[in-house]
Amino acid sequence: MTMPTRLRPAEVSDLPFILRQEREYMETIEPDALLGWLTVLDQNLELWIDCLPNTLFCVDEDRHPLGYVMWSLDGDTATLVSISVLDGRRRQGLGRLLLDAFEQKASSGGARVVELGVYRTNQAHLLYQAAGFEATGQDGEYVLFTKKLSPADEDNRVLLG
Repeated sequence: MTMPTRLRPAEVSDLPFILRQEREYMETIEPDALLGWLTVLDQNLELWIDCLPNTLFCVDEDRHPLGYVMWSLDGDTATLVSISVLDGRRRQGLGRLLLDAFEQKASSGGARVVELGVYRTNQAHLLYQAAGFEATGQDGEYVLFTKKLSPADEDNRVLLG
């Protein structure tokens, strides 16, 4: 990373940023699904609101958002709902910072397994594989990944500030 960053819990005022990032993702990675996504935008908003307590933002020294990670927790399984980094800040380690923070927070919340699905052409699969996720199957156009968390993951804590 080239400039100082920190992680903070998401706030309701972050929802417009999430909307813009999610829309940009749909327009660039899954453009054929954009119309369907817009049709259920209210359901997406409900999901984002429900996941707000399990959302972390990466911000710069002036508190401008650079990206976020959002997940849901069900028993001992945490599911990555979304991870996003501003286009101009990608490939600087922020995605890995957010992914590591997700694993740490999920583990401290009782998760022993983390999972996610990534669109088949999305290059983010390289990030997940580098972080130890293993492909476990496919659901339509999505490749499914899983990673078992171990107590050793607790030693690699990301500091929130």
